[in-house]
Amino acid sequence: MLASGVSSVEHESKRKALLIGSLLAVLVLALYWPVQSFDFVNLDDDVYVTHNRQVQGGLSPEGIVWSFSNVEAGFWQPLIWLSHMFDCQLYGLNAGGHHWTNVLIHLASTLLLFIVMSAMTRALYGSAFVAALFAIHPLHVESVAWVSERKDVLSGFFWILTMGAYVQYVRHPNFRRYLLVLGSFLLGLLSKPTLVTLPFALLLLDYWPLRRFEKARTCFDRLWADAPAYARMPGMTLVFEKGPLIALSVIAGALAWIAEEHVGAVQNTISYPVDVRLANAVLSYVLYITKTIWPADLAAFYPHLGMPPLWQSLASAALLIAVTGIVLRFRRQAPFMLVGWFWYLGTLFPVIGLVQIGSHALADRYTYIPLTGLFIALVWGMKELAIKRPDSKINITVLSLVTITALLLAARAQVATWENSLTLFERALAVTERNPLAHNNIGAFYLERNECQKAVPYFLKAIEMRKDYAYPYGNLGVCAARRNDTEQALDFFRQAILLNPRFTKAMIDRGLYLTQLGRLEEATESFQEVLRINPDYESAHVNLSSIFNRKNRLAEAEWHLNEALRINRGSAEAHNNLGILRTAQGRIEDAIACFLKARELAPGNAVIEENLRIAYEKQQMNRLAKETL
Repeated sequence: MLASGVSSVEHESKRKALLIGSLLAVLVLALYWPVQSFDFVNLDDDVYVTHNRQVQGGLSPEGIVWSFSNVEAGFWQPLIWLSHMFDCQLYGLNAGGHHWTNVLIHLASTLLLFIVMSAMTRALYGSAFVAALFAIHPLHVESVAWVSERKDVLSGFFWILTMGAYVQYVRHPNFRRYLLVLGSFLLGLLSKPTLVTLPFALLLLDYWPLRRFEKARTCFDRLWADAPAYARMPGMTLVFEKGPLIALSVIAGALAWIAEEHVGAVQNTISYPVDVRLANAVLSYVLYITKTIWPADLAAFYPHLGMPPLWQSLASAALLIAVTGIVLRFRRQAPFMLVGWFWYLGTLFPVIGLVQIGSHALADRYTYIPLTGLFIALVWGMKELAIKRPDSKINITVLSLVTITALLLAARAQVATWENSLTLFERALAVTERNPLAHNNIGAFYLERNECQKAVPYFLKAIEMRKDYAYPYGNLGVCAARRNDTEQALDFFRQAILLNPRFTKAMIDRGLYLTQLGRLEEATESFQEVLRINPDYESAHVNLSSIFNRKNRLAEAEWHLNEALRINRGSAEAHNNLGILRTAQGRIEDAIACFLKARELAPGNAVIEENLRIAYEKQQMNRLAKETL
């Protein structure tokens, strides 16, 4: 009878878990259903997909090598590049497919978080509430609805997977299970380096709910059996146990620093002094909590406005110290509060702004994993209240349902802002002050549609707000070039490059315009300047090949085309230009093969079709000439 009773309880528990999992899936899909009709946005999506020909080429041996060897976006993130290549293989440039991949990964993470929390705590409903908050909180919309933030959802999935593997290892500590922990952690680091804090988070889980500080068994016990007594204390053995994970974290952190330095994203202490960084970091910790409780006025970009008011920084510091003191004081009665609070503080630390990357003060996407700590503290605090005051259960249940409903509605409104670049940055302008990036990107939205009259005022406004902002100058140069205002176009390009000597897009745009003007020597210098910064810039090689071809310097033209094809075998433009070169060399059969390859890569391209037609005519003429002879 006992066995039958236990079996019945387990069956009921599994049924409830399956029902909860289904409800969580419905929540995620209902919230993010509109993204299938959303576009890419002009905030990093060009770097990751729309202007990245390596990614658009899909999965290939060359693409895999490129994924593991480049730091183009300021991160070493091979799994992210491979995932975007896979999407291009499946969907091409259909943005809806790319969005859906993010949603499905987020859904998998939500379900996995529910499973892992349940396994650790044996609290089905508490785990379900944490997973539901993770699934639908408006602060998480940026990570899911933005294609470029694939790195958040994918690294988040591996973070939670590592937690799950760790729970299994804790139950039966052996080297095989430890390797699973190590492997999933490594996959996370290959997605985004912010997982460097995961070993610290695992130590928190050791404290609660795993309670390993009281008595811990590890797979390394035999290795330090003869170690001094202090090294065999439970706390120390747990730290030593994380040694390999910490070593990977150090390596990943160093690679991230090198990558960010390589692209010039790390700001110096002149632009952002240490005192400004500290004040902004302290304030940001509190602002994230505020936005967690009341997720209003969310934006894709929050400009860094310098030193915040002193009273805000002091009040924020006082609040952080007070909460820290309280959770330490009640750590025995409420260990979940300590774990949740330090989870939040610790996992947010790498992106809190002490090392300033870019020109933003904070970012919603940074909360993707850190908010889980606050969710744990909140949910288990409510659970304890319900235990101590049973009469409050109904009120807590109603409050929970109201909270989920309110968050779902707020998140759905936030999802809508990611429909395209215009909706995204108009929202940013509505809820932030002095946002030059938002003005520039709205202008870029119109520029892409060749509506320069609408675009120019936004670029000018961006420059008015920030005199040293290179991007609007480059965009104004493109607008001036389109209306054939040569002097102004070249002046804008010059100013853009003066402000940002690594602004390769402005150099390419300037080179293209100089080529159009027939000023080939100056255009050559512009493209060569790009290659001095980035020798693997495909467009610079392709354009130089065209110039050298026009100058009848065929050997140099061929070298640059071979370099372009080395970088990207799927470049239709390079294959087309190689066909033009082969035609000039009189190698018509080879030229036709090149044009056919270009047509295969870019079907329907009128220029390629015309070149192929001319090549076929020359082939026919050659045959007639041979027959006449």
